[in-house]
Amino acid sequence: MMVQQDGSAKELPLRSLPATIGRGQECKLRIPLASVSRHHCELLEDDDELVVRDLKSSNGTYVNKERVARRELVPGDLLAVGPVVFIVRIDGHPKDVDPAAAYAAGSVAPPAGGPPGAIDGVPTWSGQQAGGGGGGGGGGGGGASAQPAPAAPKPDRKDDELSQIDSLLDELGESDFDIDLDDKPKR
Repeated sequence: MMVQQDGSAKELPLRSLPATIGRGQECKLRIPLASVSRHHCELLEDDDELVVRDLKSSNGTYVNKERVARRELVPGDLLAVGPVVFIVRIDGHPKDVDPAAAYAAGSVAPPAGGPPGAIDGVPTWSGQQAGGGGGGGGGGGGGASAQPAPAAPKPDRKDDELSQIDSLLDELGESDFDIDLDDKPKR
């Protein structure tokens, strides 16, 4: 179940494993955010246990705020992939979930001062999408009288991430992952 800071949640039952989570088009659960690696992590079954395995992601995979390479997941664990937090529900457990509290308990905050989407100094592709180059450096000898156009106000980092997550929830459909609405969620 994906949980958000504002208390909203969306059930994302996975019907088959392994399931790759990342921003790549081919991922079963796609999170198109700069702080999420193309192939970030994978959920798999190992000896009848649900396991998450980090796929050498740039920003890491976190379970209960602890960075992990591989970890068995149990009902109630909080899985953070970039700014997105999931609560692990297996066979309907845990039954009662407070999404806002789960988000707060599981989110891994990026460092302050970096660009939106950046975590631990990892470069992002936000701001570099149009035109390449990305101005911002003092490059070249330039006349002192030339004044650059005023920059558009940047959205607050938290508001920007929340709007990206809201957009992700709106875009998620059955084509993004395997779901079976008639059966109980499986691992």
